[in-house]
Amino acid sequence: MTQLSSLAVVEAHQLNSALPSQIQTLQKNAQEKLSTLVVPTRKTEHWKYSAKRLGDLSLLSNNSETVSTTAFVENAIYIDISAAGIDAAALSEIEESGLTLQAFTKLSDEDCSAIIELAEYERGELEQINTALFNDGLVIRIAKNAVIECPIILNFVQDEAGLTTPRVYIELEQSAQATVIENYAIADVDGAFCSSQTTALIGDNAKLTYLRQNPLGSAFRIGGTTRAILKRDANFESHILCLGSAMARHDLHVLMTEKGSHCELNGVVVTKEKQHYDNHTEIEHIASNCTSEENYRCIADDNSHIVFNGRIYIHKDAQKTLGEMNNRNLLLSNSAEIDTKPELEIYADDVKCAHGATIGQLDEKEVYYLKTRGLSDEQARQMLTLGFVLELVRAVPIASLAEQWEQTLSELLSFKD
Repeated sequence: MTQLSSLAVVEAHQLNSALPSQIQTLQKNAQEKLSTLVVPTRKTEHWKYSAKRLGDLSLLSNNSETVSTTAFVENAIYIDISAAGIDAAALSEIEESGLTLQAFTKLSDEDCSAIIELAEYERGELEQINTALFNDGLVIRIAKNAVIECPIILNFVQDEAGLTTPRVYIELEQSAQATVIENYAIADVDGAFCSSQTTALIGDNAKLTYLRQNPLGSAFRIGGTTRAILKRDANFESHILCLGSAMARHDLHVLMTEKGSHCELNGVVVTKEKQHYDNHTEIEHIASNCTSEENYRCIADDNSHIVFNGRIYIHKDAQKTLGEMNNRNLLLSNSAEIDTKPELEIYADDVKCAHGATIGQLDEKEVYYLKTRGLSDEQARQMLTLGFVLELVRAVPIASLAEQWEQTLSELLSFKD
């Protein structure tokens, strides 16, 4: 077994001396933890279906074509985050009432306290790699009662092989509202690996709308963790477009720590050829009177592979919980594979929870019906395939982005109006 700490990319890493001392200490501790972790194998339960896709984490070094998803939204705030870090001067030029943007390198010791505290929630290999190796990070703070109308678009840029570790901390104070979109532009080469981490602390009665879109590729690897901690009556709404690559994985962890909070998680996953996408979601109901709703729909074609592992965990004090999870899956090829594992773990007795998962193929009766209306067999199948996910795409609260996602899927599924 190979220890993560022995990887060349870890051994060669040097701490950014411009980071606050508390952050440097956090990184040193994470590097020590890497010595106790090994590169995942198929025997690692939470990497059972994806370990072989990790490839050589020593990482090569050569340039290649960069692939990206498009996220153009009018009147948005755009921030580029690259391997070189964050342009603090550019952040200072962004002026929006109630919004504060800071690079980690510009934080005071007092500003670091929440970041250090929330690091206690971290777990798993991807998070430890990010914490040990990130070069800089971005802090987004929304002031009490502030409503940021302009979406904040984070462009994670990686234009060559190697490891990048973008890190974002979002804090919404009481009754604040904001929308954050994560967009990725990554070199499509075997040696490119992006390991991102986003943590959001959502205050009392605040709402964060979070959108993430992964680019389509064949060679790069991408892993990311998103964690949202909800306070009293807080709201977290997530919409994710997952397109495959050599190995793509996203862990989404929601903690409902105080009464009255609500989360809604929507995801669309599409893979083709030999692509792979692994989704792990966990919703923890820690406090009473909280609600959650989760809907993921997955389409696998050719020789591709999708994994969905969704878990709802009801703590013993989380009475009056309402939690629902649904995962629907569509196989377009006999060689494609989808593994789904919805889980419920309940330790409270006054709850209403439901979960379900289906895996199937297109209904031939529906295909036949559309053919009787003048469509070719291919057109009928493409229309039904696109329709399988459109409900979730059109639920995206930014109309222009929903249209872009629909267009992306139309082209990917070879169906155009």
